[in-house]
Amino acid sequence: MAILVASTKTSRRDMEKPRIHYWHYFLVLYLLLTPAVVSAQGVALSRLDVPGAATADVVAGRHNESFRPVAGQEIASVDRQPHWWRITALSDFGELDSPQFVMNQPSRKQIEVWRPGDVQGQRRSMYGPDADMSHSTRFHVVPLSQGLKKGASIYLRVTSADVTSSRISIEPAKELLAREMSHLYLRSFVLTALSIIAMLAFGFWVGFGERGYAYLGLTLIAQTLSVAFVGGEMRWLSWLAPLADDRRTYIILNTAAVLASLRFLNFFLSLPQNQPRLAKMLDVCSALQGGLLALSFYGVWPASAIFGNVVLLASIVVVAIAIVKAISRNQREARFLLLAWMPLMTVLVVLVGAYQKWWPAFDWLEVAYPSGLAFGGLGLLMGLTNKVQQLRVDRDFAHLQATYDQLTGAMTRAALETALRAETQNAHRAKRPLSVVFFDIDHFKRINDEFGHHAGDETLRYVAQRVSGRLRTQDLCGRFGGDEMVVGLVGADFHHAVNIAEQLRRRVVDNPLEIDGRQLTVDLSLGVAELQPGETVEALLKRADAALYASKAAGRGRVTGFSGSEPVTVV
Repeated sequence: MAILVASTKTSRRDMEKPRIHYWHYFLVLYLLLTPAVVSAQGVALSRLDVPGAATADVVAGRHNESFRPVAGQEIASVDRQPHWWRITALSDFGELDSPQFVMNQPSRKQIEVWRPGDVQGQRRSMYGPDADMSHSTRFHVVPLSQGLKKGASIYLRVTSADVTSSRISIEPAKELLAREMSHLYLRSFVLTALSIIAMLAFGFWVGFGERGYAYLGLTLIAQTLSVAFVGGEMRWLSWLAPLADDRRTYIILNTAAVLASLRFLNFFLSLPQNQPRLAKMLDVCSALQGGLLALSFYGVWPASAIFGNVVLLASIVVVAIAIVKAISRNQREARFLLLAWMPLMTVLVVLVGAYQKWWPAFDWLEVAYPSGLAFGGLGLLMGLTNKVQQLRVDRDFAHLQATYDQLTGAMTRAALETALRAETQNAHRAKRPLSVVFFDIDHFKRINDEFGHHAGDETLRYVAQRVSGRLRTQDLCGRFGGDEMVVGLVGADFHHAVNIAEQLRRRVVDNPLEIDGRQLTVDLSLGVAELQPGETVEALLKRADAALYASKAAGRGRVTGFSGSEPVTVV
């Protein structure tokens, strides 16, 4: 009642606006989870234990004394053979209320209903010619247009290929309509959500190239098809009726969903890298599920479902252990998995137990399973997106470390050589100039010996900053090794490169560096070379290096250019 309480102070503007009452959603869930009250008090259920009884004899009442009372209103599925049931009214059901005979859990169950006075039974099934398109797929419904008087009986023959029990009831048409509409709202939401999330997963797989999205998309597609087949939504496509009646369809879809989800979880938690033993266990479970999937195309046996469910439960245990260990190691994606996937795993355990008849098939499973699929799929899509984003950040950081020298901020030698090779190819193709400046710091060993290695490091950083500050955005600057550095001047010919080299030297020598309160004047020796037609980047660097050593041999603190067959000091 507290949910319905609202403030009495309502403005005219508020009164004019359409209002969404959120308690409507609670009402939908209530209607979905609450069984019909009429069935608990209005009818008595009994079962015929005479095998092979003729339809005419049963309907005529010749076997009435052979019917055995059954407690409650649950119709249990024992085997795939037809079984007779009798529903007797304990009170009058007037025709003014438009009473309806209702049986829930109709998946893979065919029924025939004989009402009082019927010459021919009313047939209902989820798929095929007996499908009733005037009602939702949540129930098998047969109208009792003449009502049902106290003491009158309905005869029901059920042929079931499903192990879940069904509840029978007699409900007014109005109440039945409300429950069916709630069912339609939920199923529409779940199937739409699963389809959209699956399409997004495949879209991200195509866009990002991460196989985890493909695993998730395959899982969601298989689950969506399984839910739609079991729930009856595929009955609008009449050509799928043979598949719906084939037990292999459900085992194939469910096994494929489990197999894809195991591969996804293996990828999502990075188990081969972080938990190799558990990864091998999941690989074994995947292999077993894969074998079951392959066999299911040829046929299914009573042990097929049991085997698949046992492997599923074992997989859930392995995944739960992996999640706990991953959380203890502060893996962020494991928390996403715990929030998004574990509720569904809990529902699956209860569902498997219900199929194996370890406990009853609870009414709330009808809502919890498809809702858990949609919630889990959305949560995992968000978690996977977060994981991929983090992987890209880590990859970009690793690329940054591989590209730039941590001490100087200049490019590393490998990155510099790669960039120079690309610029060399561009220069040859566009027939434009390219020059390099090869230089090192004069008397760098003396700086280390007199001031310490921290001073040497500071000198390297200072020189790299001063040199980079003079260059253009298209130019290159990298640390080649030790105190040697290389500058690539894109579009600069030999004479222009020599002038720039001298400017670089002056920017360093004219601005002494202060270390520990002492002034330290730093000078450079530089070698310049311009790219020649057909020359490789290795040959270009070799000529610039030769010019550098010519500068050092000539007394340091100067620029030497390699313009002809040998280095010539030009500054």
